[in-house]
Amino acid sequence: MNTVAARHIAAKIAELIELASIFQARYGKNYRMKPGSPDSAWDLHQTIFNQQTEVARLLDYEALADPLKRMPTWWKWQETIDSGAAAQIAQEVSHLIACCASFEANPLHETSPVILCSQRVIAGVLHPSCVLIALEEMSQAQKSA
Repeated sequence: MNTVAARHIAAKIAELIELASIFQARYGKNYRMKPGSPDSAWDLHQTIFNQQTEVARLLDYEALADPLKRMPTWWKWQETIDSGAAAQIAQEVSHLIACCASFEANPLHETSPVILCSQRVIAGVLHPSCVLIALEEMSQAQKSA
């Protein structure tokens, strides 16, 4: 993980905040998806899920393999991430950028463990299914290589 990659994650999280805010404004924070839900709700719900998967794909394998549940597990109470949980990820991504920049300014021989810890926190806030999808894709890519 480096600063450029961390900034890329920040851009993806900004999009996630936007999508979550739109969903929340249209359907409410605790909206439950059901067979009768409008197609637009299903589409936006899936887009939000896909966006979380995109974020997970940008994290290191080690972070996905061992997510850190330091923040509330929102998926136990609601189906779609809300803007507050997405903002918590944004705060942690800001921390990740700072950690990467600090390490790059004064590199050690090994990657800073704080960088991995920050990624683990991000992975812990993403929906677990998104993390598993990214982890499986990385595992398959490693087997193919």
